[in-house]
Amino acid sequence: MNKAVIILLIVIFLLFLVFLWPSNFGGDTSFLIVYGQSMLPTIQPGSMVIIKKQPTYQIDDIVSYTIIQGPLTKNIVHRIIDDTELGFVIKGDNNPDRDQGFFTVENINGKVLFSTPYIGDILLLFRNPIFMVASSVIVFVIDSEQKRRKAKKEKIRRIRLGLPPEIKKTKDTNQTKPKKADYRLFIVAIIFNIITYMTIQVSLSYSISPEGDMITGFLFKILEPYNASTISFALYFIFILGLYFSAKVYEAKLLKKVSITSKKPKSIGLLVGKNFNPVLLGTQFLLVLFIMMSLFHLFAIGGDLIEVVTL
Repeated sequence: MNKAVIILLIVIFLLFLVFLWPSNFGGDTSFLIVYGQSMLPTIQPGSMVIIKKQPTYQIDDIVSYTIIQGPLTKNIVHRIIDDTELGFVIKGDNNPDRDQGFFTVENINGKVLFSTPYIGDILLLFRNPIFMVASSVIVFVIDSEQKRRKAKKEKIRRIRLGLPPEIKKTKDTNQTKPKKADYRLFIVAIIFNIITYMTIQVSLSYSISPEGDMITGFLFKILEPYNASTISFALYFIFILGLYFSAKVYEAKLLKKVSITSKKPKSIGLLVGKNFNPVLLGTQFLLVLFIMMSLFHLFAIGGDLIEVVTL
């Protein structure tokens, strides 16, 4: 791609980022997920809306305002239908009655610039731990099935060539059987991710908002707590799967390279073994860091929960 085009795209992205800078970081933009049906057919349930503060508002603008119901804070996204001396009159497109009260510019969080459907539905799907566990199981099952099919094809190929179906292994006292790559740490990391997510959900039900790491902390500042925790959970889940597939792809290339070449291993190969997988070692290091981070979160959140429950 042309460097000028790349620079232009970067400038456009930076301008777009400045324009939509989150309100929690000094900007005037908010991001919400709409779950209700009060704005049908204009805004579908499960849509993400981007809201930006305006100096003034007009009739037919779709805006957001906040109401407090007991200990809960709720964001409402409805349309301005009238402008009176007392303030704006707001109503949901799908509601028979207008919203109670009148609203001024100070009461309104911002105007809806645009909405993206299905984002909330995806978050609800990722919010379900059963779905995430099932997805993990499916991934590992598919990987095992691919190995089985590969072994079957190799067996058929050998039969067609008139060779024994299976390679007979000869005992060699001078050689030790290479250790198989250990991928159990990926399963442990997924389990910790699920446990941490469920613990955060429980803490949010007690109005405890964890600080989290750099990623989750940023999400908690720009999104609603439940949505922020769900996105963080999904991102870490994808991160773990990405590490897993990276290690598996490199392992497949390594085995193919070893099967093709018959050269003697170099000095580094003598030290670490010819089947050494540096990608797997790197991913395991990252997974250990992730598990340690999850433990710190669990201890911190658990302490806050115990303190609240015992009060």
